[in-house]
Amino acid sequence: MKIKINLSDKILLILAGFATIFVLTAIFVIKDSLQQVLILGAVVYLLSFLVAYLISWRFSKKIIKLIYRIEAMAAGDLSKKFTITEKDEIGQLKNALNELVSRLRTGVAQDVSKHKELSRAKTDFVALASHQLRTPLSIIKWYVDFLIAGDAGDVSEEQKKYLKEVYVSNERLIELVNALLDVSRIDVGTFSIEPEPTNIIKKADMAIQKFLPEIDEKQIKLERFYDKLPIINLDPRLTKIVFENLISNAVKYVPKNGIVRIEIKKTETNIYIKISDNGCGIPKEQQPQIFTKLFRADNVKKIESVGTGLGLYIVKAIIEKSGGKIWFQSPSLEFLAQKDKKIIDKNSNGTTFFITIPLRGMKRKTGTKKLSS
Repeated sequence: MKIKINLSDKILLILAGFATIFVLTAIFVIKDSLQQVLILGAVVYLLSFLVAYLISWRFSKKIIKLIYRIEAMAAGDLSKKFTITEKDEIGQLKNALNELVSRLRTGVAQDVSKHKELSRAKTDFVALASHQLRTPLSIIKWYVDFLIAGDAGDVSEEQKKYLKEVYVSNERLIELVNALLDVSRIDVGTFSIEPEPTNIIKKADMAIQKFLPEIDEKQIKLERFYDKLPIINLDPRLTKIVFENLISNAVKYVPKNGIVRIEIKKTETNIYIKISDNGCGIPKEQQPQIFTKLFRADNVKKIESVGTGLGLYIVKAIIEKSGGKIWFQSPSLEFLAQKDKKIIDKNSNGTTFFITIPLRGMKRKTGTKKLSS
């Protein structure tokens, strides 16, 4: 490519021209008056400075615009090309950058397309494998239950013990398969949201009932603070999944004699839900991963080795697809701020999950499948 150097040539020619005019004028025209030579020199230098400043200012302005666009490109914005009006170095640079943008666009589009295809293939595989696993797992559950009940003949206490362990392990596998199916439906976007008039307080209390045996066993102090709330349009199945996942985590990871607090209030525009515990908390360095698939924090693995790591991912998808918001705080400031806080252990920093759902209810979403976790 032939390179033309025009802008710098202009600046040099202008300065050289003014300098030459000054020298020639001083020598050949003004021979006797030093004062006139100095005045003329000052005028010439002033004009040279002004012209050089204007050219440099215009040049700098173009460079600054280029820098902003290049920074945007570095951040991933390849949506715009440069408009070329100059025929100097700036124009050549813009042309080169336009060629670069075109190549990057093509490469990025190919990478995104390949990534989508690979992601879809993975999701389809998980959905197919999970679906195929449900039937044999359900059969195993039915037969084990049949044996424990003694319907196939007498079973000794020791045999019942082993069968119950098989039953519990099978239940965990069913839970995992259901969660994997739900994740695949979320990723593909095929799950439905079907709002209907729902009492959210009743849904919360029904979820709590499921964990009462564990709450009693660990002597957990359960605190409930509910406002008087209107009936709003919620998907009952999805609301149940949200409450069960969050309450399950709170109960599971709070120590003996710990506290689990559930608050459901009404604001001007939202239903505000807060589920807190004074349990082990979430390590600060791992908090950015908390809503990702298959993630479980290191400290909770020591407390409970079994878990899918999919519950919070599913909850976040449900809330956000329904038009709400979810976030968390760890350590839980409300427990740290209590003057009469009972220190259960040095790691009882706690966690609080916050949810808002618009008073108008969940957004309806058409889909071919329902979540089943």
